[in-house]
Amino acid sequence: MQIRRYVGTDEAELLRRIRSELGPDAVILHSAYGRRSGWLGLFGRPRIEIVAGGGFKIVRDFAGPAARGQSPPAGRGGAAPDALRREIAEIRRLISETQARVERARGVDGPPELVEEYATLAASRVSEDLARKMVARLRAALPPGELRDRARLRASIRDLVKGMIRCTEGIALRPGRCVRVAFIGPTGVGKTTTIAKLISIYAHRGREVAVITNDTYRIAAAEQIRRVAQLVGVPIRVCPRPADVERALEEFAGRDLVLLDTAGRSQRNARRLEELREVLAAARPDETHLVVSMTTQPETVVEVAERFAPCGYDRLVITKLDEAIKVGVVLDVLSRVQAELSFVTTGQEIPRDIEVADSERLASLILGEESL
Repeated sequence: MQIRRYVGTDEAELLRRIRSELGPDAVILHSAYGRRSGWLGLFGRPRIEIVAGGGFKIVRDFAGPAARGQSPPAGRGGAAPDALRREIAEIRRLISETQARVERARGVDGPPELVEEYATLAASRVSEDLARKMVARLRAALPPGELRDRARLRASIRDLVKGMIRCTEGIALRPGRCVRVAFIGPTGVGKTTTIAKLISIYAHRGREVAVITNDTYRIAAAEQIRRVAQLVGVPIRVCPRPADVERALEEFAGRDLVLLDTAGRSQRNARRLEELREVLAAARPDETHLVVSMTTQPETVVEVAERFAPCGYDRLVITKLDEAIKVGVVLDVLSRVQAELSFVTTGQEIPRDIEVADSERLASLILGEESL
């Protein structure tokens, strides 16, 4: 697999270079506008950046959850030096923050075994407030003898963590009926890449899948999902307006599953959120999944969840788990957002790096018993 970064001002020319250098099966992994070139940026064209990959083995070598743990870890090759410096600075900040939290664990009431469990949560970046509440619940629930029993204590905290992670079984297909599933969320959280993975997986499982993309704002977004759909033989329609979405859904009524990709919206842009509600009103989805990234601060994720609530989402997809320094932030988010978790994504490889949410696995990741 090759991953390359392309920068220029002509989208068509960049796409031509990508196909020429990476082949007709190239997949666009990321795209973004930059500042305009030219004097003071007034007369130049926008700078476009596209990250594309070639040589993906889509679907035919997808092993599914049974192969979990056998895939190579997600790499970070090709990262720009500035990005690496920021990442190193963030790691240093987190180490310092974690050391401070562990120091504060000395103030936790209870036997040393209980304090150690608090330190484990703190090291996993569960917030101090939430970790203290969890420890207090254990202290109240268990008799003194069991608080000193490491095995019993670990089993109890595992049950507590699992109970806080509410999961669904991915997408609920209904025999003999077309299920419509919409994906919404802010820009840059990985909605399109997530849908590309799901297209491949459900098509591989023999389901009749179709895709509708309403994301005509972001550069090359439709091209990215179109390439994946073509590779697995799934029809796709690009629908800029709600009326177009309705017509496409009528066309795909005989399919098992229709996935709707929507344009990313800032949670603070009320007008764009109202446009999204109009699209959803036309689509009338059976499920609406809010997609959020674990590279975002928990407070911002909670704000996103609150601002998107009028759109009526009922599922949560967590992306970029592999880019989170520690997985404990998931627990903080789920403790404050009232939605069930459907999927987590753990990299950009299509379709490998996505998993149906599993509370057992996430609890193991948070408690440091398992790694991605």
